[in-house]
Amino acid sequence: MKPTHMRGIIAALAAGAVAMYMLDPEMGRRRRALMRNKLESARYDVQRYGRVQTKRAVGHLRGAAAQAKSAIGLAALPATDVQISKRVRARLGRLVTRPGAIDVSVEDGHVVLNGHIVASEHTGLVVGVATIDGVRGVDDRLTVYDQPGDIPELQGEGRSG
Repeated sequence: MKPTHMRGIIAALAAGAVAMYMLDPEMGRRRRALMRNKLESARYDVQRYGRVQTKRAVGHLRGAAAQAKSAIGLAALPATDVQISKRVRARLGRLVTRPGAIDVSVEDGHVVLNGHIVASEHTGLVVGVATIDGVRGVDDRLTVYDQPGDIPELQGEGRSG
């Protein structure tokens, strides 16, 4: 027997087995419903993945366009103090374990940091804030501690990192 004939026979047997499985009078309806649900779920997952990737790509393109504009001097107006303050607050969570212990104020692009911080995070915070777009300077008024000790603002779990 030729291999092509053998493949045809195997395919026919497999198709027959699937048909018996799906058309079974007792369990066929349930199996078809499960198959339909799984296919619908897979279709939804593919659509969701496509939407997420499209949104991500659009964000990257917008970022690249903004960087290109900035590089050739066509950037928008300079950041306002409110925008800079929001940028700093957003970055704090990545720079320190207890961002709530730090107060941020901005005046004319100069960031003022008040509050409490442990020494191991201090330098990283000041350098990190200084590199944020729009920041013209950092006024470090933080109280630095070697250990959290009895300082209420430095107690608790903080974020894991």
